[in-house]
Amino acid sequence: MIHGLSEMGLIRWMGDVIGDIIATAPEDSQLTVAIVIIIWVSGIVSSFLDNIPYTTTMVPVILALANDVNLNLDLEPLAWALAFGACLGGNGTIIGASANLVTGAVAARNNFEITFWQWFKVGFPTMLITLVFATFYCLLRYVWIA
Repeated sequence: MIHGLSEMGLIRWMGDVIGDIIATAPEDSQLTVAIVIIIWVSGIVSSFLDNIPYTTTMVPVILALANDVNLNLDLEPLAWALAFGACLGGNGTIIGASANLVTGAVAARNNFEITFWQWFKVGFPTMLITLVFATFYCLLRYVWIA
C-alpha cells in the first residue's frame, strides 16, 4: 500500500506540503513546527497504515527536510519526531503495527476476538496521550533547552 502511495506521488506531495508549512513559519519557530507536524502526521498516518513501511517511506522526506538549505533544520530532532510519531501512532488501531495484528490473531486463536473498533476505543486515545508526551519531550529536548 505504501509503495502504491509513493508511486502515485502522495509521499512526495506530503513532503512538499510539510516543507512548505515549515518554511512559512518564522525562522526561530521552524524546528518547533517541524517537530509538531512530523510527530502528529506520522502518528495519525501510522495508526491506519503499518508503521514500518510508513517510516521507511518517510525517511527520504525527513532527509530532504534536513538537507533543505532554506529550512536549516538538524536531522536528529526530525528523525526522533518521525520515530516517536510512527511508533506511538501504530498503537492507535489494530492495523497500525504488525505486533497488533499478531496480538489479534493470537487472541482469535484462543476464542477471543478483538475487533477494529474494540482496539480503536482503547488504542486511539492512548496513542493521542502518548503523542502529547512525545511532543512535549521533543520540544523540551530540542527547542526549549537546546
